[in-house]
Amino acid sequence: MYYQTKQQPVAVCTVCGAFGYSTRYIGERCGKPDGGRRCMGIRSRATDGADWKRCPKCGGTGRYEGDECGLCLNRGWLYVRPAVHEATPG
Repeated sequence: MYYQTKQQPVAVCTVCGAFGYSTRYIGERCGKPDGGRRCMGIRSRATDGADWKRCPKCGGTGRYEGDECGLCLNRGWLYVRPAVHEATPG
């Protein structure tokens, strides 16, 4: 069976990690339900190519051997933004 590659996200929630697919909502509060309440995180911009990696297990489809991919949680992409380290005086 053929599965289509999923769209690359452009945002990620600062609290729950939910992905966003529209730049229109970047900077706004996340809408993902969290225990009967709305998540308190903000959708952070993640539009740089280095922010994302296509899932190596499912190839970006979100499906692996007919089931949801356990590595990317059926999203097809992994958020891999490089960590920012503070410069230390040296």
